[in-house]
Amino acid sequence: MEPQTRMNGLEAVQSWDEPQEVRTPADDGSGRSVDVEEVNAAITRALTERSALPPYTELCELHQVLLEHIEVLEPLAAEQVDRLDRGTVGWYGKRAKLDSIPYELSRGLGSGLQSAASHVQSLGHILRFLLENSGVQGRVE
Repeated sequence: MEPQTRMNGLEAVQSWDEPQEVRTPADDGSGRSVDVEEVNAAITRALTERSALPPYTELCELHQVLLEHIEVLEPLAAEQVDRLDRGTVGWYGKRAKLDSIPYELSRGLGSGLQSAASHVQSLGHILRFLLENSGVQGRVE
């Protein structure tokens, strides 16, 4: 492990970041842990291109798994994004994405197989964004 230097306001701060293996599962502060491998598996399942749509029951189960991971990662990602310089293009883009998540979650699966598959895929993209911006992988973009 090597110390990493980052800017905290106007001063440089050195910190010892733990390797990802030690951070997995990471505690999000609420007592629940984030298993990065499990989250990545859920993302892969949601974003896998298929020649035929999966059964509705499988989409319902995957939907629930994605919602649980999103619930854990959303506050972590919001905290990391809020550390960015407000007013920058990067901050606005990430903040807008975070602000759109509640609307996407409220949409639900819908009654049809195609709408359910589309919604699960959308949640997969959201979860990937949250994981990349949550800090549990040791980086913030």
